Amino acid sequence: MNILYCIPHLYNAGGMERVLTQKVNRLAATTEHRYTILTTERTPEGQREVFFPLDERVQVVALNIDFDADYTKPLLTKWVGHMRRMRIYKRALDEFIHAQHIDLCISLGGKEIAFLHTLPCRTMAEIHFAMNQRAQLLAANHQGLFWSMLGRIRTRQLVRAVQPLEQLVVLTEADKADWLKAGCTHVTVIPNPCSLDGQKIPMKPRQKTVLAVGRLHEQKGFDLLLRAWGPIAERHPDWTLRIVGEGPKRAALEQQIRGQGLQQVVLAGRVSDVAAEYMSASLFVLSSRYEGFGMVLSEAMWSGLPCVAFDCPQGPAELLADERGWLVPNGDIDALTAQIEYVITHPDEASERAKKAQAFAQATYSESVIMPKWIELIESRF
Repeated sequence: MNILYCIPHLYNAGGMERVLTQKVNRLAATTEHRYTILTTERTPEGQREVFFPLDERVQVVALNIDFDADYTKPLLTKWVGHMRRMRIYKRALDEFIHAQHIDLCISLGGKEIAFLHTLPCRTMAEIHFAMNQRAQLLAANHQGLFWSMLGRIRTRQLVRAVQPLEQLVVLTEADKADWLKAGCTHVTVIPNPCSLDGQKIPMKPRQKTVLAVGRLHEQKGFDLLLRAWGPIAERHPDWTLRIVGEGPKRAALEQQIRGQGLQQVVLAGRVSDVAAEYMSASLFVLSSRYEGFGMVLSEAMWSGLPCVAFDCPQGPAELLADERGWLVPNGDIDALTAQIEYVITHPDEASERAKKAQAFAQATYSESVIMPKWIELIESRF
């Protein structure tokens, strides 16, 4: 069977890119199918086409359509350019499927989701973000009735595109419930496998470090975390907040750090060994405004790190249930401050919850648990 995955790009050190390469590597090693990954976006000058290691049996095809080329142009120009590129993409994808005799096309929720059900092969989608992600993204960056209405329209567009699909795979039970309520009937929950599975992670002395990991983007709420950190920095000057990741909000976060006069904050950028970050910290904080799953949260749990998270949609509530960590009301900065300080000052309770979280993560998100579900689902299509 010839299986095609569609994703915007592979050059980022992002969650989707990491999970896709991890899954396809395992599939290529354990099944007889042929796997191809097709990308739409141009790889920036000086960056590798594929950030994470990829099995040599997996082919990568780059269309280089570059949907972001008109990003800064006026709305009408942007729309015209987008529609032209969508026609180019649809034609190229149709031709590729015919030429390569593709049996199954799996979308990771990119531009092709709009016409996925019309492609000349079997199709399914795996969505790594919540059903309302388009609305959440707009709400995080814009205020007002227009943007709220646009968010609802964009969500309805996504639902209509997904409804005809043979199968939709989501990451959480909460998200599945939203899709079912919206009228999508063929919905399956398969969480992401933890990327740390199989890695030899050396034990390191735990430092007085609160760790956060993610793209420096509005979604991740690092601006909220910095506001929560201010009082902690004053009362616990021997503790450091370390934020690992890179992104468009770096300059704004640097300015906020200077404005708040914070000394114990490190914006570490991208790191080559994120496992070492988890193993050397004493507390993990997820400050996201919204998530599709919260892969970094599962990684922190896997590493035996106590976790505090905003109770944002979707993911954290399912991962940290049954006293596997601490949830605070979404966006409540004072509550986040209080909870971080509580964990810092109650190390024994933190250790107990971390052990419970680690056992849950390793029993639930290992490749040996997750990948058979994917193999069964893929092979049930034929």
